[in-house]
Amino acid sequence: MSAVNVGIALPVREIAILGSNDAAPLLKMARQVEDSGFDAVWVGDSFVARHRLEPLTMLAAIAMVTDRITIGTAALTAVLREPLTLAHTIVTLDQLAPGRLKLGIGTGAPLPVQAEYDAVTMSYRERAGRVDEAVALWRKAWRGEEGALTGEYYDLNGLRLQMPPTDVGGPPLWLASNGKPGAVRRVARHYDGWLPILITPEEYARSLAAIRAETEAAGRDPDAVETGLYVTVNINDDRDEATAGLNDYTHRYNDLPLPAMAAYQLYYGGSAADLAGWLSEYVAAGARNIVLRIGSFDAYERNVQAVAEGVVPVLHALDVA
Repeated sequence: MSAVNVGIALPVREIAILGSNDAAPLLKMARQVEDSGFDAVWVGDSFVARHRLEPLTMLAAIAMVTDRITIGTAALTAVLREPLTLAHTIVTLDQLAPGRLKLGIGTGAPLPVQAEYDAVTMSYRERAGRVDEAVALWRKAWRGEEGALTGEYYDLNGLRLQMPPTDVGGPPLWLASNGKPGAVRRVARHYDGWLPILITPEEYARSLAAIRAETEAAGRDPDAVETGLYVTVNINDDRDEATAGLNDYTHRYNDLPLPAMAAYQLYYGGSAADLAGWLSEYVAAGARNIVLRIGSFDAYERNVQAVAEGVVPVLHALDVA
């Protein structure tokens, strides 16, 4: 596998918006992503506000129709799921795709989705605390460590009765969050990887340096923390057309114009060559797992093909030793 991995976020929500209730096209897309030379396929999650097929069930099906690629969530809103049941599901999925599962985990913010906020009455700080506690207790159980599996929020002693994951410690769990000091500390203490969605290359390098330092201070191997980046892209040699395509996408997906959504997530519109050059700046800053969401309802396959031909080979060829 290349030092830089490039994956596609499947259009699970987009297909729902277009009125399809059929999972079969998504499974076909996953196979096409693998056959096109990508390294990973990802699915998103919105438990309340933006309905779509459930991501972990989708990944189980995707595991059955692919052989090589990483499968993962970008990102799973874990705080909205009961953690004992969720752990059971994760271990089962890990058994179905041994060595291929990576889970980006988020807290359902800061995107401006009021329905999501209304569904979870706890504060954002409590959300983060609950997710971190669940992750720490999962890890303790999956490593076979002794002691009670209880914390401030949860009693997960029932984990002792569940099947173990394929590898000691379980599959990699990444924190989907940007590089603020609180997120840096959370990654360093609890997570195997970091997946930001709004950050410049310069900020990426600074945040990653802080994560490495904090991880070492926490007694963990700083080089073991995997690094990711999530970007929504629209490929077109005409940059104005690409930007217009992204604006259409955010209006249909988020009910907001592109400038408003650009305050929350990374977007890129332009040629494949320009995208490869721009992403190379993030690779130079330390990113090694690129997650690309196609920002188009009307030209999904064309965009995937353009990325496969003009972006993946460039990033795979980068010398990051």
